[in-house]
Amino acid sequence: MTDPVPGETSDASETPKKSTITPMRIALWVLVAGAGLFMVLTGLVGVLVKAQ
Repeated sequence: MTDPVPGETSDASETPKKSTITPMRIALWVLVAGAGLFMVLTGLVGVLVKAQ
């Protein structure tokens, strides 16, 4: 068995495919980030209220 030559690929599926950024993908990230931010903020408020 020989070592693979750099720059050559033996299988076409190994090449990375560049995905395009669509408005739907941006909207999904905004929703997920908003939900995460909401959870963090409500957790902080809960801890602060409990500490008083």
